[in-house]
Amino acid sequence: MLMFSSPQDANAGFGPSGGATTSPPPNLIAPSIRYEDITSGKKLRQLIGSTLDEKRLEQFSKQLDEVAETLSNLLSDDESKEDAPLAIEEKKAKLEKARVLQKQIIDRERILAKLENQPYWFNYCAAFIGSVASTLVMHPLDTIKTRLQVKGSDGDEDGEEGGIGSVASLYEGLSGNLLKEGPPSALYLGVYESAKYALAPKFGPQSLLLVYLLSGAAGEMVGSIVRAPAEAIKSTVQSGISGSAAEATTQVFGTAESRENIFRAWSSSIWRDVPFGAIQLAVFELTKTYILNSADIDFDSGTLAAEALIGAFAGGFGAFWTNPFDIITTRIITQDVEGDSEPLGVVEMAKKLYDEGGPAIFFTGWQARVLYWAPAISIFLTCYCSVVGSMVDASLAAG
Repeated sequence: MLMFSSPQDANAGFGPSGGATTSPPPNLIAPSIRYEDITSGKKLRQLIGSTLDEKRLEQFSKQLDEVAETLSNLLSDDESKEDAPLAIEEKKAKLEKARVLQKQIIDRERILAKLENQPYWFNYCAAFIGSVASTLVMHPLDTIKTRLQVKGSDGDEDGEEGGIGSVASLYEGLSGNLLKEGPPSALYLGVYESAKYALAPKFGPQSLLLVYLLSGAAGEMVGSIVRAPAEAIKSTVQSGISGSAAEATTQVFGTAESRENIFRAWSSSIWRDVPFGAIQLAVFELTKTYILNSADIDFDSGTLAAEALIGAFAGGFGAFWTNPFDIITTRIITQDVEGDSEPLGVVEMAKKLYDEGGPAIFFTGWQARVLYWAPAISIFLTCYCSVVGSMVDASLAAG
Protein backbone atom coordinates (compact mmCIF):
# COMPACT_ATOMS: atom_id res chain seq x y z
CA MET A 1 0.00 0.00 0.00
CA LEU A 2 1.27 3.45 -0.82
CA MET A 3 1.89 5.69 2.16
CA PHE A 4 1.17 9.40 2.38
CA SER A 5 4.31 11.56 2.34
CA SER A 6 5.53 14.98 1.27
CA PRO A 7 8.28 14.66 -1.34
CA GLN A 8 9.91 17.77 -2.72
CA ASP A 9 8.46 18.53 -6.14
CA ALA A 10 10.50 19.85 -9.03
CA ASN A 11 8.16 22.70 -9.84
CA ALA A 12 9.78 23.59 -13.12
CA GLY A 13 7.09 24.63 -15.48
CA PHE A 14 6.30 22.12 -18.18
CA GLY A 15 2.73 23.15 -18.47
CA PRO A 16 0.70 25.51 -20.57
CA SER A 17 1.91 26.42 -24.03
CA GLY A 18 2.14 30.02 -22.95
CA GLY A 19 4.38 29.23 -20.01
CA ALA A 20 7.83 27.90 -19.38
CA THR A 21 8.74 24.26 -19.82
CA THR A 22 7.89 21.96 -16.99
CA SER A 23 9.44 18.96 -15.41
CA PRO A 24 6.35 16.92 -14.43
CA PRO A 25 5.39 14.15 -16.88
CA PRO A 26 1.84 13.99 -18.22
CA ASN A 27 -0.72 12.52 -15.84
CA LEU A 28 -2.54 9.92 -17.95
CA ILE A 29 -4.62 8.48 -15.12
CA ALA A 30 -8.16 9.82 -14.84
CA PRO A 31 -9.04 10.52 -11.19
CA SER A 32 -10.95 7.81 -9.37
CA ILE A 33 -10.72 8.57 -5.67
CA ARG A 34 -12.66 6.82 -2.92
CA TYR A 35 -12.43 7.67 0.73
CA GLU A 36 -10.75 4.30 1.34
CA ASP A 37 -7.93 5.40 -0.99
CA ILE A 38 -6.91 8.51 0.93
CA THR A 39 -4.26 6.54 2.82
CA SER A 40 -2.51 6.17 -0.57
CA GLY A 41 -1.63 9.84 -0.38
CA LYS A 42 1.82 9.67 -1.96
CA LYS A 43 0.70 8.56 -5.41
CA LEU A 44 -2.29 10.92 -5.30
CA ARG A 45 0.04 13.77 -4.42
CA GLN A 46 2.32 12.90 -7.34
CA LEU A 47 -0.62 12.74 -9.75
CA ILE A 48 -1.96 16.10 -8.61
CA GLY A 49 1.53 17.63 -8.71
CA SER A 50 2.01 16.49 -12.31
CA THR A 51 -1.34 17.77 -13.56
CA LEU A 52 -0.94 20.28 -16.38
CA ASP A 53 -4.60 20.68 -17.26
CA GLU A 54 -7.05 22.80 -15.26
CA LYS A 55 -9.88 20.44 -16.20
CA ARG A 56 -8.00 17.51 -14.69
CA LEU A 57 -7.48 19.55 -11.51
CA GLU A 58 -11.22 20.21 -11.42
CA GLN A 59 -11.83 16.46 -11.61
CA PHE A 60 -9.49 15.85 -8.69
CA SER A 61 -11.05 18.71 -6.72
CA LYS A 62 -14.62 17.49 -7.28
CA GLN A 63 -13.79 13.94 -6.21
CA LEU A 64 -11.85 15.09 -3.15
CA ASP A 65 -14.77 17.31 -2.14
CA GLU A 66 -17.05 14.27 -2.36
CA VAL A 67 -14.59 12.19 -0.33
CA ALA A 68 -14.31 14.92 2.33
CA GLU A 69 -18.09 15.17 2.54
CA THR A 70 -18.43 11.40 2.87
CA LEU A 71 -15.81 11.31 5.63
CA SER A 72 -17.49 14.18 7.48
CA ASN A 73 -20.83 12.36 7.37
CA LEU A 74 -19.25 9.13 8.57
CA LEU A 75 -17.54 11.00 11.40
CA SER A 76 -20.84 12.50 12.49
CA ASP A 77 -22.41 9.03 12.58
CA ASP A 78 -19.46 7.53 14.49
CA GLU A 79 -19.36 10.33 17.05
CA SER A 80 -22.86 9.37 18.12
CA LYS A 81 -21.48 5.91 18.95
CA GLU A 82 -19.41 5.60 22.09
CA ASP A 83 -17.79 2.28 21.10
CA ALA A 84 -15.91 3.40 17.95
CA PRO A 85 -12.96 5.60 19.07
CA LEU A 86 -10.46 3.91 16.74
CA ALA A 87 -12.76 4.29 13.73
CA ILE A 88 -13.25 7.97 14.56
CA GLU A 89 -9.50 8.65 14.75
CA GLU A 90 -8.90 6.80 11.49
CA LYS A 91 -11.53 8.82 9.66
CA LYS A 92 -10.22 12.06 11.15
CA ALA A 93 -6.75 11.21 9.83
CA LYS A 94 -8.17 10.50 6.37
CA LEU A 95 -10.15 13.72 6.40
CA GLU A 96 -7.01 15.67 7.30
CA LYS A 97 -5.14 14.04 4.41
CA ALA A 98 -7.99 14.86 2.06
CA ARG A 99 -7.77 18.50 3.12
CA VAL A 100 -4.01 18.49 2.52
CA LEU A 101 -4.64 17.22 -1.01
CA GLN A 102 -7.30 19.88 -1.53
CA LYS A 103 -4.76 22.53 -0.53
CA GLN A 104 -2.28 21.02 -2.98
CA ILE A 105 -4.85 21.42 -5.76
CA ILE A 106 -5.25 25.09 -4.88
CA ASP A 107 -1.46 25.52 -4.89
CA ARG A 108 -1.20 23.70 -8.22
CA GLU A 109 -3.81 26.00 -9.73
CA ARG A 110 -1.73 29.00 -8.63
CA ILE A 111 1.39 27.46 -10.18
CA LEU A 112 -0.38 26.81 -13.49
CA ALA A 113 -1.66 30.39 -13.51
CA LYS A 114 1.88 31.70 -12.94
CA LEU A 115 3.24 29.43 -15.66
CA GLU A 116 0.60 30.68 -18.05
CA ASN A 117 1.78 34.23 -17.47
CA GLN A 118 5.50 33.53 -17.78
CA PRO A 119 7.06 35.06 -20.90
CA TYR A 120 8.25 32.73 -23.63
CA TRP A 121 11.82 34.00 -23.36
CA PHE A 122 12.21 32.73 -19.80
CA ASN A 123 12.18 29.14 -21.02
CA TYR A 124 15.11 29.90 -23.32
CA CYS A 125 16.97 31.75 -20.56
CA ALA A 126 16.63 28.85 -18.09
CA ALA A 127 17.84 26.35 -20.71
CA PHE A 128 20.85 28.57 -21.47
CA ILE A 129 21.84 28.76 -17.79
CA GLY A 130 21.49 24.99 -17.35
CA SER A 131 23.56 24.31 -20.46
CA VAL A 132 26.37 26.67 -19.43
CA ALA A 133 26.56 25.03 -15.98
CA SER A 134 26.81 21.51 -17.40
CA THR A 135 29.38 22.57 -20.03
CA LEU A 136 31.68 24.16 -17.46
CA VAL A 137 31.74 20.92 -15.47
CA MET A 138 32.00 18.46 -18.37
CA HIS A 139 34.31 20.22 -20.86
CA PRO A 140 37.49 18.24 -20.01
CA LEU A 141 35.80 14.94 -20.90
CA ASP A 142 34.62 16.45 -24.19
CA THR A 143 38.23 17.40 -24.97
CA ILE A 144 39.42 13.84 -24.29
CA LYS A 145 36.68 12.45 -26.53
CA THR A 146 37.57 14.81 -29.39
CA ARG A 147 41.28 14.00 -29.21
CA LEU A 148 40.62 10.26 -29.17
CA GLN A 149 38.36 10.56 -32.21
CA VAL A 150 40.83 12.68 -34.19
CA LYS A 151 43.64 10.22 -33.49
CA GLY A 152 41.42 7.33 -34.56
CA SER A 153 42.13 3.75 -33.60
CA ASP A 154 45.69 3.40 -34.92
CA GLY A 155 47.31 3.67 -31.48
CA ASP A 156 48.90 7.06 -32.16
CA GLU A 157 50.15 8.36 -28.83
CA ASP A 158 52.72 10.97 -29.75
CA GLY A 159 51.26 13.60 -27.42
CA GLU A 160 51.64 14.00 -23.69
CA GLU A 161 50.09 11.57 -21.26
CA GLY A 162 49.09 8.99 -23.80
CA GLY A 163 48.13 11.54 -26.44
CA ILE A 164 45.51 13.32 -24.30
CA GLY A 165 47.67 16.20 -23.05
CA SER A 166 48.05 17.99 -19.74
CA VAL A 167 45.20 18.71 -17.35
CA ALA A 168 45.29 22.43 -18.16
CA SER A 169 45.05 21.68 -21.88
CA LEU A 170 41.76 19.86 -21.33
CA TYR A 171 40.07 23.28 -20.98
CA GLU A 172 41.22 24.41 -24.40
CA GLY A 173 38.27 25.36 -26.59
CA LEU A 174 36.02 26.12 -23.61
CA SER A 175 34.70 29.38 -25.07
CA GLY A 176 33.78 27.60 -28.28
CA ASN A 177 32.06 24.82 -26.34
CA LEU A 178 30.03 27.35 -24.33
CA LEU A 179 28.95 28.94 -27.60
CA LYS A 180 28.25 25.50 -29.02
CA GLU A 181 26.02 24.41 -26.13
CA GLY A 182 24.43 27.56 -24.62
CA PRO A 183 22.42 29.21 -27.43
CA PRO A 184 21.62 25.92 -29.24
CA SER A 185 20.30 24.36 -26.02
CA ALA A 186 18.09 27.38 -25.43
CA LEU A 187 16.68 27.02 -28.94
CA TYR A 188 16.44 23.25 -28.51
CA LEU A 189 14.17 23.30 -25.45
CA GLY A 190 12.23 26.35 -26.58
CA VAL A 191 11.31 24.85 -29.93
CA TYR A 192 10.78 21.43 -28.30
CA GLU A 193 8.15 22.77 -25.93
CA SER A 194 6.34 24.73 -28.63
CA ALA A 195 6.29 21.72 -30.96
CA LYS A 196 5.21 19.35 -28.20
CA TYR A 197 2.22 21.41 -27.17
CA ALA A 198 1.23 21.91 -30.79
CA LEU A 199 1.45 18.19 -31.61
CA ALA A 200 0.12 16.61 -28.39
CA PRO A 201 -3.55 17.56 -28.92
CA LYS A 202 -3.41 16.23 -32.48
CA PHE A 203 -1.87 12.84 -31.66
CA GLY A 204 -3.29 12.13 -28.21
CA PRO A 205 -1.74 10.32 -25.21
CA GLN A 206 -1.47 7.01 -27.09
CA SER A 207 1.19 8.56 -29.37
CA LEU A 208 3.39 10.25 -26.76
CA LEU A 209 6.55 8.60 -28.10
CA LEU A 210 5.98 10.03 -31.56
CA VAL A 211 5.23 13.48 -30.13
CA TYR A 212 8.44 13.48 -28.07
CA LEU A 213 10.58 12.24 -30.95
CA LEU A 214 9.22 14.76 -33.47
CA SER A 215 9.41 17.66 -31.00
CA GLY A 216 12.95 16.80 -29.91
CA ALA A 217 14.06 16.43 -33.52
CA ALA A 218 12.55 19.80 -34.44
CA GLY A 219 14.24 21.53 -31.52
CA GLU A 220 17.62 20.02 -32.31
CA MET A 221 17.32 20.84 -36.01
CA VAL A 222 16.92 24.53 -35.19
CA GLY A 223 19.66 24.45 -32.57
CA SER A 224 22.11 22.74 -34.96
CA ILE A 225 22.23 25.83 -37.16
CA VAL A 226 24.03 27.66 -34.34
CA ARG A 227 25.86 24.62 -33.00
CA ALA A 228 27.67 23.58 -36.22
CA PRO A 229 30.01 26.60 -36.65
CA ALA A 230 30.63 26.81 -32.88
CA GLU A 231 31.53 23.12 -32.78
CA ALA A 232 33.97 23.60 -35.65
CA ILE A 233 35.80 26.28 -33.65
CA LYS A 234 35.78 24.18 -30.48
CA SER A 235 37.02 20.99 -32.17
CA THR A 236 39.77 22.83 -34.07
CA VAL A 237 41.16 24.19 -30.78
CA GLN A 238 40.71 20.95 -28.81
CA SER A 239 42.46 18.84 -31.45
CA GLY A 240 45.48 21.18 -31.45
CA ILE A 241 45.04 22.37 -35.03
CA SER A 242 44.60 25.96 -33.79
CA GLY A 243 46.12 27.58 -30.72
CA SER A 244 43.20 29.81 -29.75
CA ALA A 245 39.51 30.43 -30.41
CA ALA A 246 40.35 33.54 -32.45
CA GLU A 247 42.80 31.63 -34.62
CA ALA A 248 40.31 28.79 -35.02
CA THR A 249 37.57 31.24 -36.06
CA THR A 250 39.84 32.66 -38.78
CA GLN A 251 40.74 29.17 -39.92
CA VAL A 252 37.15 27.95 -39.93
CA PHE A 253 35.64 30.94 -41.76
CA GLY A 254 38.68 32.36 -43.54
CA THR A 255 38.38 30.64 -46.90
CA ALA A 256 35.63 29.46 -49.20
CA GLU A 257 36.86 25.89 -48.77
CA SER A 258 36.67 26.06 -44.96
CA ARG A 259 33.19 27.54 -45.08
CA GLU A 260 32.09 24.74 -47.38
CA ASN A 261 33.54 22.31 -44.86
CA ILE A 262 31.33 23.84 -42.17
CA PHE A 263 28.32 23.00 -44.31
CA ARG A 264 29.56 19.44 -44.77
CA ALA A 265 30.06 19.13 -41.02
CA TRP A 266 26.58 20.53 -40.36
CA SER A 267 25.12 17.97 -42.82
CA SER A 268 26.81 15.24 -40.82
CA SER A 269 25.92 16.70 -37.42
CA ILE A 270 22.23 16.64 -38.34
CA TRP A 271 22.44 12.85 -38.47
CA ARG A 272 24.01 12.88 -35.00
CA ASP A 273 22.27 15.73 -33.18
CA VAL A 274 18.71 15.33 -34.42
CA PRO A 275 18.42 11.66 -33.38
CA PHE A 276 20.29 12.42 -30.15
CA GLY A 277 18.00 15.32 -29.29
CA ALA A 278 14.93 13.23 -30.09
CA ILE A 279 16.08 10.10 -28.24
CA GLN A 280 17.25 11.72 -25.02
CA LEU A 281 14.08 13.72 -24.39
CA ALA A 282 11.81 10.85 -25.47
CA VAL A 283 13.55 8.47 -23.04
CA PHE A 284 13.51 11.12 -20.31
CA GLU A 285 9.81 11.96 -20.73
CA LEU A 286 8.59 8.39 -21.24
CA THR A 287 10.52 7.06 -18.23
CA LYS A 288 8.95 9.68 -15.99
CA THR A 289 5.52 9.12 -17.50
CA TYR A 290 5.74 5.36 -17.00
CA ILE A 291 6.79 5.75 -13.36
CA LEU A 292 4.05 8.27 -12.60
CA ASN A 293 1.26 6.27 -14.19
CA SER A 294 2.27 2.90 -12.72
CA ALA A 295 0.37 2.37 -9.48
CA ASP A 296 2.83 -0.30 -8.30
CA ILE A 297 5.96 1.88 -8.59
CA ASP A 298 6.53 3.75 -5.35
CA PHE A 299 8.98 6.33 -6.69
CA ASP A 300 8.45 10.07 -7.14
CA SER A 301 9.77 10.98 -10.59
CA GLY A 302 9.08 14.66 -9.98
CA THR A 303 11.90 15.38 -7.52
CA LEU A 304 15.16 17.01 -8.56
CA ALA A 305 17.06 13.85 -7.59
CA ALA A 306 14.85 11.83 -9.92
CA GLU A 307 15.35 14.42 -12.67
CA ALA A 308 19.11 13.97 -12.32
CA LEU A 309 18.99 10.17 -12.34
CA ILE A 310 16.59 9.82 -15.27
CA GLY A 311 18.36 12.58 -17.18
CA ALA A 312 21.69 10.75 -16.84
CA PHE A 313 20.15 7.53 -18.17
CA ALA A 314 18.51 9.32 -21.12
CA GLY A 315 21.67 11.26 -21.99
CA GLY A 316 23.91 8.20 -21.86
CA PHE A 317 21.48 6.10 -23.89
CA GLY A 318 21.19 8.68 -26.66
CA ALA A 319 24.93 9.39 -26.67
CA PHE A 320 25.89 5.76 -27.22
CA TRP A 321 23.63 5.16 -30.20
CA THR A 322 24.65 8.37 -31.96
CA ASN A 323 28.41 7.90 -31.46
CA PRO A 324 29.08 6.80 -35.08
CA PHE A 325 27.89 10.13 -36.47
CA ASP A 326 29.82 11.96 -33.77
CA ILE A 327 32.97 10.28 -35.13
CA ILE A 328 32.10 11.23 -38.71
CA THR A 329 31.29 14.85 -37.79
CA THR A 330 34.52 15.33 -35.83
CA ARG A 331 36.67 13.93 -38.63
CA ILE A 332 34.94 16.09 -41.25
CA ILE A 333 35.49 19.21 -39.16
CA THR A 334 39.18 18.52 -38.63
CA GLN A 335 40.09 17.33 -42.15
CA ASP A 336 42.50 19.34 -44.29
CA VAL A 337 40.42 21.39 -46.74
CA GLU A 338 43.28 23.30 -48.33
CA GLY A 339 45.23 20.38 -49.79
CA ASP A 340 45.05 18.91 -53.25
CA SER A 341 42.53 16.21 -52.34
CA GLU A 342 38.81 16.89 -52.39
CA PRO A 343 37.29 17.27 -48.89
CA LEU A 344 35.12 14.35 -47.90
CA GLY A 345 31.39 14.49 -47.21
CA VAL A 346 29.34 12.31 -44.88
CA VAL A 347 29.22 9.15 -47.02
CA GLU A 348 32.83 9.45 -48.20
CA MET A 349 34.13 10.00 -44.67
CA ALA A 350 32.11 7.05 -43.38
CA LYS A 351 33.68 4.83 -46.05
CA LYS A 352 37.16 6.12 -45.23
CA LEU A 353 36.67 5.43 -41.54
CA TYR A 354 35.36 1.94 -42.26
CA ASP A 355 38.45 1.20 -44.38
CA GLU A 356 40.69 2.46 -41.53
CA GLY A 357 39.24 0.40 -38.72
CA GLY A 358 36.12 -1.49 -39.72
CA PRO A 359 32.82 -1.21 -37.77
CA ALA A 360 34.64 -0.84 -34.44
CA ILE A 361 36.07 2.55 -35.39
CA PHE A 362 32.60 4.10 -35.31
CA PHE A 363 32.48 3.50 -31.56
CA THR A 364 35.91 4.93 -30.83
CA GLY A 365 35.62 7.13 -27.77
CA TRP A 366 32.07 6.02 -26.97
CA GLN A 367 32.98 5.68 -23.30
CA ALA A 368 34.08 9.31 -23.12
CA ARG A 369 30.99 10.41 -25.05
CA VAL A 370 28.63 8.53 -22.73
CA LEU A 371 30.58 9.65 -19.66
CA TYR A 372 30.27 13.21 -20.93
CA TRP A 373 26.62 13.29 -21.90
CA ALA A 374 25.12 11.21 -19.09
CA PRO A 375 26.17 13.64 -16.33
CA ALA A 376 25.95 16.64 -18.69
CA ILE A 377 22.28 16.02 -19.43
CA SER A 378 21.70 15.24 -15.76
CA ILE A 379 23.28 18.55 -14.69
CA PHE A 380 21.57 20.43 -17.51
CA LEU A 381 18.06 19.25 -16.65
CA THR A 382 18.57 19.59 -12.91
CA CYS A 383 19.89 23.17 -13.23
CA TYR A 384 17.15 23.98 -15.72
CA CYS A 385 14.40 22.73 -13.41
CA SER A 386 15.99 24.51 -10.45
CA VAL A 387 16.11 27.83 -12.31
CA VAL A 388 12.51 27.57 -13.48
CA GLY A 389 11.35 26.31 -10.09
CA SER A 390 13.07 29.20 -8.33
CA MET A 391 11.39 31.71 -10.62
CA VAL A 392 7.98 30.10 -10.05
CA ASP A 393 8.53 30.16 -6.27
CA ALA A 394 9.62 33.80 -6.39
CA SER A 395 6.60 34.66 -8.49
CA LEU A 396 4.27 32.87 -6.05
CA ALA A 397 5.86 34.60 -3.06
CA ALA A 398 5.49 38.00 -4.74
CA GLY A 399 1.94 37.61 -5.65
